Amino acid sequence: MTSQPHRRLTGAWKSAAWIVVGCGAIFGVVLIARAISFNPDLVPDPSADAPGDELREAGDTSVVFMAQKQADLPLTYSVLHASDAGIQSDFKGFGLDYAQDDDLSIFCFRGNHLRNAPSRGQLDARPRGIVREWEFFTAVDTTTTKYGTWGGGAGWTGQPAVVMWNAEQKERLGCTNPDFVNADSALEVIVGSLCGNIYFLDANQGKPTRPHMSIGNPIKGSISVDPRKNGLLYVGQGVPHGQRFGAYVLDMFSRKEVGFINGVDSESHRKWGAFDSNPLVDAHSGQVVWPAENGLIYRMFTGSNGVQMDARKLKYTSDFTFRHGIESSLAAIGTNGFFVDNSGVVVCLDLKSLEPVWAAPNGDDSDATIALDQEKDGKFFLYTGCQVDKTAPVHAARFRKLDAATGQEIWSFERQCWGTEIGGKTNSGGILSSPALGKRRGEHLVYCIFARTNERQGGEFVALNKDTGEPVYTVKMDAYSWASPVDVYDAAGNIYVFFTDVTGNIYIVDGLTGEVLVKEKTNYTFESSPVIVDDMVFLPARGRSILKYRIRA
Repeated sequence: MTSQPHRRLTGAWKSAAWIVVGCGAIFGVVLIARAISFNPDLVPDPSADAPGDELREAGDTSVVFMAQKQADLPLTYSVLHASDAGIQSDFKGFGLDYAQDDDLSIFCFRGNHLRNAPSRGQLDARPRGIVREWEFFTAVDTTTTKYGTWGGGAGWTGQPAVVMWNAEQKERLGCTNPDFVNADSALEVIVGSLCGNIYFLDANQGKPTRPHMSIGNPIKGSISVDPRKNGLLYVGQGVPHGQRFGAYVLDMFSRKEVGFINGVDSESHRKWGAFDSNPLVDAHSGQVVWPAENGLIYRMFTGSNGVQMDARKLKYTSDFTFRHGIESSLAAIGTNGFFVDNSGVVVCLDLKSLEPVWAAPNGDDSDATIALDQEKDGKFFLYTGCQVDKTAPVHAARFRKLDAATGQEIWSFERQCWGTEIGGKTNSGGILSSPALGKRRGEHLVYCIFARTNERQGGEFVALNKDTGEPVYTVKMDAYSWASPVDVYDAAGNIYVFFTDVTGNIYIVDGLTGEVLVKEKTNYTFESSPVIVDDMVFLPARGRSILKYRIRA
């Protein structure tokens, strides 16, 4: 590695996708009026040109995309309390960059608003091995509830955030680790745990940079850090464990809660208050959009005036609905958005009006987050997959490519998968991890994982041609996986894909050929999605572990 590994960004991760998976709606969060100061982000060194950079004019971060209105929309919906909003939003849409001047930090699930960038930097050479550098142990929640005992570590989706703070921000955050405070290029790894705590760790040493924070309830999804680096942290609750059940906005500077959404909402179709979905923050307007498992979509605005709740929220049902709720995270570009729900309904929204634009069935429950891609002709496409849930015990799970403008299916690829009954409920097979989009030399490929591809709980990693949907190769896995694969590159643009399975296997394959370069068996249970910065892999596990591995060349 070079002396400044975190500034060797190639920019290639930005080239592969622009479109939307989102929603935008709104409702009751507890508002605490307090000023939230803004600190300028660090400006990284210029990155090298990469495929896709030609799509951007000098100084232009705007995107032109408009979905086509469906004539016979198969949805019944209402934007509740629209006349009571009382907030003048300057939201103009998501541009090409999630953060205004930070290409290094990973603020949200899958690394950006397109949900297609779970890695940063590059490898020095072709991977030949992997070594564990540190392990941090979380607290363990031993409370027995009607929903089980959740322990610690992290589960699905459980992805860490990775942030580079400047000296002033470190001081305001209360960082106490001197090695971290005094290192300008130090990275902080932030993980929400099933024990209810949020941990802040030095990426180099695995030691706490500051005291943890807590919501007192299990965190199943991935936390979001505000890309403006204003100290705000967005945390969703996974299961009820006490009096409150919903989503939280924490101010890391003051170490106080500044906002709360009550997920047990009297106006929702479903009275389940979990927030496994990962919210997006528009860095220009401060608009935050957050889907919920109660089937509503909420919006808030955060900035110099504190956390302001818009009174509105989107409520809908469809011709295909058998279960309300949203567990997937939304992605966005421009003013259009897409999401997929617990009944497998893919919905495109106008994020300014919150009016649905089109909707299409996805076959079954769909919890995996959509990935978005802009191809060589400039058109936008989305990739999505469904589970085997309602269609259990055995059915074909589908991975699909859709035209983002219309919702029209371009192709579909199937694998027979099993849904297993555990405790009277279906433990789904099929697609539960988000896809990885190939870039650079792998820009013609998309990667997905099918879970429970046989009665022995197997899994299958598949590389597909983006144009045709034909399989290029498959890798049989020892067990199924819910964790999302991560694409990473070397200086020559060669693509490698890192993924795990639930029995603790770690895989690294050549992204072009499928050759298994690394396979290592561990004693961990992996459900969380990892992130990679250069050759450093940050990966939580069930139980009580947060881990750092280093890819060896």
